[in-house]
Amino acid sequence: MIKKYLILILILSATFFGSLVSAQVRSTDIVLTLSPEFPAPNQNVTATLASFSTNLDKAYISWRVDSEEASGGIGKKTFYFTTTESNSSLSLIATINTIDGQSIQKTITITPTNVDMLWEASDSYVPPFYKGKALVGSQGIFKIVAMPNLTNQGAQVNMNNLSYVWSKDGDIQPSSSGWSKSSFTLQNSYLDKQNTVGVKISDISGGATASGNLTLFTSNPKIVFYENDFLLGTKWEKALTNNFQINPNGSTLVVEPYFFSPQNINSSNLTFDWSLNRERIKTPNPKNSLSVKPDAGQKGNALIKVVVNNIRTLFQTAEKEISVQF
Repeated sequence: MIKKYLILILILSATFFGSLVSAQVRSTDIVLTLSPEFPAPNQNVTATLASFSTNLDKAYISWRVDSEEASGGIGKKTFYFTTTESNSSLSLIATINTIDGQSIQKTITITPTNVDMLWEASDSYVPPFYKGKALVGSQGIFKIVAMPNLTNQGAQVNMNNLSYVWSKDGDIQPSSSGWSKSSFTLQNSYLDKQNTVGVKISDISGGATASGNLTLFTSNPKIVFYENDFLLGTKWEKALTNNFQINPNGSTLVVEPYFFSPQNINSSNLTFDWSLNRERIKTPNPKNSLSVKPDAGQKGNALIKVVVNNIRTLFQTAEKEISVQF
């Protein structure tokens, strides 16, 4: 009786393991991934095959780009290639011939797309007529806009008909993501020297996809002295340097706190602490403007210093000292 049971167990075991050996590997058992997931035009891309159902290291794998064989070999699970121009599709085909004689094909169509990502300082002070770009200080606010150039079946996709999934430092931002949400607002933390913003964009059918990334850096605020002319107003075209000559009838010095937030220089969040020859003086009105008039016949020099601080932040602070002659 024991002998019969042993024979039955051997038969069942052989049948079971034989079925494993001859089991068909489905196309879905093999995964083809790209890095980056949504390539840009003329970008180097890595394609990788992975599977838990069959041993790819022993399989002969061939790679074709638009029906032209580009590479092949045993265990060649990784393939490197370069994408085409913007909105010009290519087909990547991987053929896997397993060790037990099966042949599986994985195909992916890639349409590289440009996503322009632009940023601006949402609440950063610069003086009137400033020709440069306002920068963002620590704990300041960035506004990022994604401008994709997507086509689907040869037609341009309206950017308002797209879904945007935004991420900050790798974390998805659900409240900022959704249809037509092509912009994203980010407030820097004083703990972060930089932030990375990403976006994944798709149309309603999923037939057009794109992604973009942008690294944002904060800047240190700075103070610049200018002269306020009685007739011409503030002379922003020329910053004052040391040894500025005070007019015998008096001069008015204006300081501009570049890249502080908020944009409203009169905000109570911004404090201006003035000192003359290193002795603190009363804050003038307006607080960024100091009038200096020497006594009649007096000659000499003095040090004028101002410290600007945003009391709502930890690191939005700057100081500037200038020597004047009279």
